[in-house]
Amino acid sequence: MDWNLILVWAIKSGLLFFIIITGCAYYTLAERKVAGFIQDRKGPNRAGPFGLLQPLADGIKFLTKEEVFPIHVNKVMYLIAPAIAVSCAIMAWSVIPFGGTLTLPSSLAQVVGFDKLDLQVANPDTGILFLLAISSLAVYGVILAGWSSNNKYSLMGGIRSTAQMISYELPLGLSIVTVILLAGSLKLREISEAQKGLWFVFTLPGFIAFCTFSVAMFAETNRLPFDLAEAESELVVGFHTEYGAFKFALFFIAEYMNMITMSCVVSLLFFGGFNVPFGIGEGTPYEGLIGLGVFTLKVLFFAFGFMWVRWTLPRFRYDQLMQIGWKKLIPWSLVNIVIAATYVVYWGKYWKGLFN
Repeated sequence: MDWNLILVWAIKSGLLFFIIITGCAYYTLAERKVAGFIQDRKGPNRAGPFGLLQPLADGIKFLTKEEVFPIHVNKVMYLIAPAIAVSCAIMAWSVIPFGGTLTLPSSLAQVVGFDKLDLQVANPDTGILFLLAISSLAVYGVILAGWSSNNKYSLMGGIRSTAQMISYELPLGLSIVTVILLAGSLKLREISEAQKGLWFVFTLPGFIAFCTFSVAMFAETNRLPFDLAEAESELVVGFHTEYGAFKFALFFIAEYMNMITMSCVVSLLFFGGFNVPFGIGEGTPYEGLIGLGVFTLKVLFFAFGFMWVRWTLPRFRYDQLMQIGWKKLIPWSLVNIVIAATYVVYWGKYWKGLFN
């Protein structure tokens, strides 16, 4: 048994879990601050300096609230639903490369027994397919929550979410097919490294796929203007109407995890991931650290985009939601696959030689 390998996995998993929980907690605070700025008011500013302890206060509140079970719910499914949602959200992070290889200081390397640390928990040959599979499973949490709550508003939210996921996973997957054609790999790390010379978003098929992916990722995360599964003005809060205390907190955490995950994925697929523009720091001992910083900035940019869009655009009607998915995005995505294949065959080598 390779104890060094087990230690590496344990360190990566522990760090990843800490980053996930902390990042999601302060993402909620950031959204409330941005919402306050856009609406010309102050966000949370009472708990700690500048409101920085507000996520801690919210966490304590959720943990100490009384757990209430509505009458006539299916308790087994009712409890499993939030667990499925948050489990799928966490699992998706395991294949995301947050950077290249990080060189550890010599003092720390002597303690842990290794001097290199890949900033990725797992790098399977089918990493992008794993992400798609996990995101597909997450909808079961929403469906079960709506059905098991024995509430017409919750059920309607679950049904809406099912139709929405089916409609928008197709253009999402087709836009990823374009990226796979351009990169020639299913590994997320290799997709990122394939963009060292030219980010895919600056190619014609890559730009079209990015636009399609951007719209679909809002629908996949149930965020405005595609939050038909919640729709406070129509369905109370939709599928999680009957949830409170820590059970609601799990759905809340899962939503913000999914937004950060999508921000990571769009950065990896179209904006070079952890590759530093113009090769800054390449070949130096700080290459991995610089790549991590650049990737973090890209993710923060798209994470801000989720907040910006939420407080800017109104909700689509349900018929508009379906029309955009089936009549617009899917045809465009199919045509774009043909464009991508033509690009790779006829112009790919030319562009690679020009920019490398």
